[in-house]
Amino acid sequence: MAGKRSKQPASSGNRDTSNDARIRSIVARYQEARERLSEDELGIIRKYIVANRVDNFLAEKSDTVTLTEMYPPLFRSLLLSPGLGEYRTVACDALTVWIQRTSQCCLHSLGFTDRLVRETTAGSPNDVDIIFDFICEYWTDSGAALGNALRELFMKTISLIERLWTVDEKVERLGAWIDRILQYPRTMRVVYFTIEILARQLGGQIILDKDPSIIHDSLQLTYSNALANPVSKMITAILITIRKSAIKALGKEPDFEAVVAVEKKWLEIWRSEVASALRDENLRSHIQTYLLPNIFRVSAVGCRLFTKELQKQPLHTDSDLSVLIGCLKVAQDLALLEDDEQSNTSSLSPDFLRVLLHHMSEDLRIGGLSLAVSSPQASKPISPAVLDILTEAFDDLILDSDPEFRNRVYGFMRQMTTRIRDSCYALTRERKKCITKNDLTRAKQIESHIAVNVNFLNGYLNYLLELLRPGSSYQRIHMSLKLLRVLIRAGLDDRVDAKWHDKNHIDFPFNIPIFTQKLVRLLLDNLMNNYEDIRDASIELLKMAPVDALFDDNVEKKLVVDGYCENGLCMIKGLRGREGDGGARILDFCYYLYSKIDDHESEARFLDKFIGILESAIQEAERNLSSAVKEYPLHGYFSGLKFIFAQIDYDTEKAKGKAAYWSQLHGRLIRLAYSVWSIVEKILCHDSPEGNLPEEIEEQYLAALEEQYGPATQLILSYAWRAIGESSGLLTVLLSRIPDDESKLLDDSVVEDLGNLLLSELATIRHRGAFSSVYPTFVECCARCNRSTSNKLVGLPDQWLEENIQLIQSKAQYITRRSGGLPFLVAGVLTAETNPTRPLLQKTFDGLAEIAERPAYLSDKKTDLPQVHALNCIKSIFVEARLSGPSAFFVDRALAMAINAFASEMWSIRNCGVMLFAALQTRLFGSRKFTDSRLTVGTMSARLFFSRFKNVKDILLQHLEKHVYQLGSLEASHIETVYPVLSLLARLEGTNEYSGLDAFRPLIMSCLSSRIWKIREIAARSLLAVVSSASWLETYQNLIDGLSKSERNGTHGRLLALQVLLESFASRPSEADMPAEVSTGLVHKFEDMVECKCSPNILAFLRVCKSVIDYPRPQPAVDAHAETPPPVLVQKFYSFLLSNFRTAENSVGDRLLQEQIIGYLAERSAQQLRVHSNDQEALAILNDCIRTASYGRTVVTMRIISDNVNDFSLRACEELIMPVWVTCCGSSWSQVRSAASRAFSALLSRLKQWDGQSANAVFEELYTSIDLQITEANTVSEAALEALGPLVACLCMSERGSDYYSRWNSVLDLLRDDDAPFSARKAALASVISFVRTFLELRTESPDTVFLRDAYSKLLDFLSDDDQDLREIATEFICAYILKSKYTMTCVYCEASLAKLFVDVFGNRTETVNGLILFAEKKVTGTVSPSRQIEDAFAPDLSLFVVEKQNLYINDVQDGSRWTDLLIQVLCSTGDSDARECSLTRLRAWEESAVTLLLKAIHLHGNDGPLGWTSNAEVFAFGRRVIEVYRVLSQCKSISVQVAAEFSELRHLAKDKNLHCLWNFEI
Repeated sequence: MAGKRSKQPASSGNRDTSNDARIRSIVARYQEARERLSEDELGIIRKYIVANRVDNFLAEKSDTVTLTEMYPPLFRSLLLSPGLGEYRTVACDALTVWIQRTSQCCLHSLGFTDRLVRETTAGSPNDVDIIFDFICEYWTDSGAALGNALRELFMKTISLIERLWTVDEKVERLGAWIDRILQYPRTMRVVYFTIEILARQLGGQIILDKDPSIIHDSLQLTYSNALANPVSKMITAILITIRKSAIKALGKEPDFEAVVAVEKKWLEIWRSEVASALRDENLRSHIQTYLLPNIFRVSAVGCRLFTKELQKQPLHTDSDLSVLIGCLKVAQDLALLEDDEQSNTSSLSPDFLRVLLHHMSEDLRIGGLSLAVSSPQASKPISPAVLDILTEAFDDLILDSDPEFRNRVYGFMRQMTTRIRDSCYALTRERKKCITKNDLTRAKQIESHIAVNVNFLNGYLNYLLELLRPGSSYQRIHMSLKLLRVLIRAGLDDRVDAKWHDKNHIDFPFNIPIFTQKLVRLLLDNLMNNYEDIRDASIELLKMAPVDALFDDNVEKKLVVDGYCENGLCMIKGLRGREGDGGARILDFCYYLYSKIDDHESEARFLDKFIGILESAIQEAERNLSSAVKEYPLHGYFSGLKFIFAQIDYDTEKAKGKAAYWSQLHGRLIRLAYSVWSIVEKILCHDSPEGNLPEEIEEQYLAALEEQYGPATQLILSYAWRAIGESSGLLTVLLSRIPDDESKLLDDSVVEDLGNLLLSELATIRHRGAFSSVYPTFVECCARCNRSTSNKLVGLPDQWLEENIQLIQSKAQYITRRSGGLPFLVAGVLTAETNPTRPLLQKTFDGLAEIAERPAYLSDKKTDLPQVHALNCIKSIFVEARLSGPSAFFVDRALAMAINAFASEMWSIRNCGVMLFAALQTRLFGSRKFTDSRLTVGTMSARLFFSRFKNVKDILLQHLEKHVYQLGSLEASHIETVYPVLSLLARLEGTNEYSGLDAFRPLIMSCLSSRIWKIREIAARSLLAVVSSASWLETYQNLIDGLSKSERNGTHGRLLALQVLLESFASRPSEADMPAEVSTGLVHKFEDMVECKCSPNILAFLRVCKSVIDYPRPQPAVDAHAETPPPVLVQKFYSFLLSNFRTAENSVGDRLLQEQIIGYLAERSAQQLRVHSNDQEALAILNDCIRTASYGRTVVTMRIISDNVNDFSLRACEELIMPVWVTCCGSSWSQVRSAASRAFSALLSRLKQWDGQSANAVFEELYTSIDLQITEANTVSEAALEALGPLVACLCMSERGSDYYSRWNSVLDLLRDDDAPFSARKAALASVISFVRTFLELRTESPDTVFLRDAYSKLLDFLSDDDQDLREIATEFICAYILKSKYTMTCVYCEASLAKLFVDVFGNRTETVNGLILFAEKKVTGTVSPSRQIEDAFAPDLSLFVVEKQNLYINDVQDGSRWTDLLIQVLCSTGDSDARECSLTRLRAWEESAVTLLLKAIHLHGNDGPLGWTSNAEVFAFGRRVIEVYRVLSQCKSISVQVAAEFSELRHLAKDKNLHCLWNFEI
């Protein structure tokens, strides 16, 4: 070994030696006990090392503790560090600091280096290997703190090696580490953490030499959130070092061409791998987020070369577009694109940008929006063309139903707003300079560009206001409010107070008023919205508004607020929750306005009046609850007070001077809370609160009330739990906001009494929703007590907790329903504990554990089970997120309790044990459950798990040893204990060179032979915990060798284990070649297994064989040990299938086996037909499979034919369609008929025409199969309807085509209705699509017939279906077959395009124009008469809860506006005068009736204004229809005298009665 010498360090001067003795004492104690140091001792040593400079340690003073003395305790403490708490992190930090200081000493003193090597093992091969093993074991599952500590430890260890070892020794050792880490499973993050560091030390080329496929294999794992970043950093480190070495080899001043050549050669290393991974949609996002920015930063030249190559490739698919846009976006963010690339390339042309913003792919829309609005130069203007395109795309960006997509759009719209502001600010400054320089031409250009931005923002603002109209969907209103908030905070309206502006605010150079009377009206209306977050956002914006903007000019502000107050008090009495909550928000706003426009007296009078009304309501409830339920619901009042007191600032001077006033108010409110509890206690504390109706209420309850609002029990319970919930919410606000100081606005005795009240509620309430609402209040009460300086309050939570734990033992029989509120009580007190050492948690857990661990026997005949309540309380500790850290120290003990409970004689204790065990599993591994791939399951390294929870292994082992060998008795206690233990083991991952689970292996193997299927199944999964990558093949061979046709259970368990092992092998992308022994072993056992006469075992064996056969094979001659492919196994496998697929079924196992055999055979035959279109053997097999007597086998075959029919040749389809049709007609099984009907539909769509059967007879057969009274999903009817689509298209070419079409159309209208089940609507859509496709292919000339017109109209309706899946199916078909679009666009864009095409194609033909006009009229006027519309609009809504419309997606108002324009186009351009006049006559009649009805409604209901009667969604929509029809008549110059006069009166009344601001009568 060699050391390095440097200049001696400067003297450190005076040094504090006070800690020397303490450190020496710590070291001495360690030398005696040889135990790990405490966490505090490690911290002291770390500080000591940091405080002493290098020269202090080199001076070797007698009072200084040497570094060599400190190494053993630090090193051993690291190795013995427990997994819980911060100890391991502290130990890593301490040893890292020691290594760093030691390395510095070695650098300055060769003598120190010699002494270090002589006196310690630090830096020795053994010690550095131990440290490396330690890092590898714990880095994968570490948190941020431990991960950083391990990273530093690793890097400092390498630096110590550099000081102590020669270069060759270092390279050899680090190379060995690379070899070892490459053997780890690639799903472990430590692989990438360590290789990143080692690549920077040795160079990336060494990594590639050792594993040429590491970049490819690692990229396949970037779908994982946990792996994407470390994988990207590792690849970047490899590539950086390779490029750096190549550039360095060129010399100090390399030639430019040589550099470019190096860049191209470097690009070849990663270009194809990264491009291929980018085309995988599961990998693309993370690669663009983590990898590309790192690589592009390394080389701007490489970035440009890479993006240019992508641009040269054809952009045929969505994947191609996504790859290109993502790379351009990354390059743009890094400012690596050249100017012409950012503005003039064909890939970013306006037409291409328009395609992106309207594309169905959310990622492409986001990519296009990002390219449009983002720029490295924040003040760079957005071009006018881009602003126009953005305006066109607002609907596709802002109104998407996916909330995640809307959030991403929101972020970019914020960027857009900021960029417009900053660019206009910069342009304004430039304009001033131009004027100063007398450059007026440029000044006018700038002024014009600013005007474009002003116009854009005005249009954008008006668009957002339109989204707030009554009846808008949730996503429209929600996004509008969020984006309006962006405009407000950006400062677009300069009247808004600066406190609402964003940080780093810059003024707009112009002003656009946002808070107009229109917006104020819309925001006030939305205070009554059904959704809480919309109500919250609306009032937030209202409180941002300048006070003057909230009122019209020349009005008395206080009178306006008084009017709002009366409205609020009226609404707050509503029985339904939405009315009370909306009224509460209005009164909250009223209090805010009173505080702004008047002195404190108005606020005080308002509060006094409000509380007084609530007191009266409570008095009425105490007197007669049955009438109070209807007339005086309480929840709205308490909600309003909660909102009001949440905004009161007790620290203001105005508030501080009114201590007596506030104390009096608080007292009144708290008394009301007590009164509410006395009213609802009997209801909520009943053992069955959902069905409880107290006798005194039942006697007084009116039948009429029940008739209006539903069952009495439902109404009473809603009243009770809402009242207790909102009153508790008010108490939470008071406890959190009222200051705890000398003013005593809330006396200590009041807090104590409140705590006792809440305790009583939690202990006795039986309604889960009710005590869930009380729980936060109790937590806040405990927190206030812990914060208090009063001796009276500080100890109360501890006292409450102790009393209630005693209650568990003394009155357990009175606690029911999963221990009622006791778990909430325990978790509440413990959550509020402020002592970081958590003594109360320790004491409580010990007390609960002592109760839970007491034995309970059936012979005791006890009904009170304190153990049940103790277990439930313990579970609540682990479920509470705020206790997740402190509770980790009790996991092993809780796990032991849970497992012990499995064997209890008492079912209730076993049940609680299961729930506790489930909570612990979630706590340990996360909430993810088993799937087919363990990569998507929350797992943990076995070594790491047992290092954290040291006692758990013995607990699990003891229980398995006790119960596994008793499973044969079939006693429930043994099964219920073994299964959960195995399920926990199944969440662990085997680790190379870890033998800690060896004792479990024989027990798991024994479970594989259990008589219980589920035990065998979970044992197979848990076997992976004891199998590392190194022992995989050995375990596989042992399992194969143990297969026997005589031992059925054991063989079945081993086959299940083999399947799990193969799945785990497939999840390791680094091992592409499957060993030859895998297939060889199956070949040797093949005859024994398929002749074992046990169907489940044969089925399991076939599945194992199929997994091996289907495993992706490498190219030939890659590996001599790999069998490519396994021909013997394939031959045996399919020979067995062919000889056994007709076997009779005698049991369920036989049936499942035969279905699987048929599935394998049919799938193989379909594959052969795709390759060889006329393979007669494959056709014969499929025909035989269709004709099997078993319905299950036939269904499987039909599904495979349906899935593959588009790849079959026409001749193959002709061969298959007759047997499919015969099966469809002849089977008595509905499952077979439905599957056969779908296969027949697919085949007929492929063939277009079929001569094998009379089309008329086929139609009648299918038509009679449809149940016209369908009320729920009916597979036969739906499949028959799908099959009718292509058949009717063929029949439409015949003389009776209209008759067949009409009958098909009537069924379609029934099954595509919004009330029909999803599956029925999907079948209707499939039928329409197959009809249109077949019709267009059969009638290539003049297809624009009545049949096609009506089919297009149905497709238009499906584009507004409530289900997104159906909208997307319709959109994909329309874009591909009708619009002939190169790309699939959004539903919104597709609907607008198809509507335009619909009018253009069918509006100019006499035979189709009349039907088109009728369709458009219905879109404009609605489907029912004006009188019915106005009647429905004003019909009272008496439902207790909100009943959603069947279709929340459709937008009648927007559709009406669009179709108004299209109807005007048709009526003005059609040559059919009769159709035109008939339409205008119908429209005039409709308008005359509608205008008259609207005028009557105005005279009846009077003044409107905010929160008025036109805010009703149906009334608003009716008014807009009146306006749209008038617009049609006006454009066509066909307005009658009556309509003209009445509409003129409407214009006058709109202003006089303050009708809705979005009703524009000025046409």
